[in-house]
Amino acid sequence: GAQRAPGCAACTAMDEWGDDPEDSSPSGDEAAGAGGAEDAADAQRPADSRDAETGGASASARRGLDPDAPEFVPSSASSSRATPAAPPMKGRSLIFGGGGDFLSKYNKTLDDPSRELRRRSSADGPRRADAQLAAATGGGEGDPKGPERVNYQLNRMLVGSRVVERVLQVVELHIEDFNAVNIITALHRLASLAGVTRRAIIRRDPRFKRLVNRLSETLRRAEQGSLTPQDLSNVAWALTKLGILNAVMFSTLSDHIRQTIKDFEPVNLSMTLWAFARGGFLDENLFRMASGEVQRQLLLFQPQQIANTAWAMAKSGYVDAELFENIAKLAVQKLPEFQPMNFSMLVYSFAVARQPNEKLFEAVGRRCTVVSLSAMHSATPHVVTNLAHAFSEAGVVNAEVFENVATVAINTLHEFRSGQIANLARAYSKAQVKHERLFQGITKEVSRRLSEFRQQDLQEILTSYDRLGVSTLDISRAVRARQSSETSSLTDAGIWPFVLLVALIAVLLASWRSGGGAGLVASLIGRR
Repeated sequence: GAQRAPGCAACTAMDEWGDDPEDSSPSGDEAAGAGGAEDAADAQRPADSRDAETGGASASARRGLDPDAPEFVPSSASSSRATPAAPPMKGRSLIFGGGGDFLSKYNKTLDDPSRELRRRSSADGPRRADAQLAAATGGGEGDPKGPERVNYQLNRMLVGSRVVERVLQVVELHIEDFNAVNIITALHRLASLAGVTRRAIIRRDPRFKRLVNRLSETLRRAEQGSLTPQDLSNVAWALTKLGILNAVMFSTLSDHIRQTIKDFEPVNLSMTLWAFARGGFLDENLFRMASGEVQRQLLLFQPQQIANTAWAMAKSGYVDAELFENIAKLAVQKLPEFQPMNFSMLVYSFAVARQPNEKLFEAVGRRCTVVSLSAMHSATPHVVTNLAHAFSEAGVVNAEVFENVATVAINTLHEFRSGQIANLARAYSKAQVKHERLFQGITKEVSRRLSEFRQQDLQEILTSYDRLGVSTLDISRAVRARQSSETSSLTDAGIWPFVLLVALIAVLLASWRSGGGAGLVASLIGRR
């Protein structure tokens, strides 16, 4: 089963690209749509069957859903608000770009026999219709394969939700009618919409807890092989993104994944491996099987998928040398298709995995021009920091790469986080590259934003300066000035109680000398 790797820092935001949850993870709107088997315990039966048992309108109807709405047919039921159908995901990775059709589970072909059989349900009776449907689709009695109208409507509501609160409202009102598709879509939507600061709040929300409990129950009850690769990869991604790092749930998820791993496409493989590695769950059996599938399908992987897969393997510590060699060969061939975020993450992963492939680093070095590295805008700090880290850790001192990285970094240091600046200084120190203008810029930025730097970051920067013989005088002055200011503030805050005590003693002495001291003391004692 899945076990948390000892000492794993997956729950904290590291400064390197690959370890930062906001930088390496798939963004919500970019991950694949949630499709999967319906929850047999709840939404398998038609709505009119539930109505017959409850003696009236279903709960969904009472809450504003129409169980008698026209059945969804892609060619006719799609509207301007519907999510367009997506082709099979064999192209661009959904990790960093692309899209996915959340309603793909409901995209039935026009000749689907379930459509005609469901139309007969009102005339023939729900249970007879269920039996006919089961016979036509190969399922058991009461086990319809087609989507339910209510669940389609619920998915439309979830996909159309643009804020976290709206998703939680749908969960609160309709969770009893959710099937597996709705559960996965709701979880994925929350992971897509929630910012870092909001996730802890979401995890404490009772509506979210109900959703996670339903997911756990669905994973536990689902038959092996019944959940699709798209379902499983989306669940893994969303749980990791939201910080639900439950070993039992990930172990159950791993069991399902290993049963269907041969059906996983590159996007599902890369997303799943990312999620397990990012969450700190090293399931050696899963990674071994996934590694074999990656080898088998490697030629189908796109640049983003290649980078994410290499990162996941390196992060987890499961390093298949042959796989990394093949990844390097493919990456060199496809390098013109790589964006800076892709090739910087790739060489970073190779450095972490201690696989310094000479041809790969040489080819990436040629791509590291000032123009290409400056084109990333908000991603520039991550890209240049990863490149500096990768080349220094791999022992590849490419003077042109370090010069171009420094040139780009100098103009964007104000966008760097404190940890990224410390990592950049450390990388240049390890590579023994003393770039005067870069370190002048770092000195100015540290002095200007001193309060943002942790003591560990400052120590790392000062150590790097010492190794390269760069003057630490200006940073030391800024640190002393800050310490002096803090001491002064503490003194100012702490002197007033002393002043008040001295004043009180003076009042007591004056009162005593005037003959009223005994009464004053007695009065104070009496109040106590």
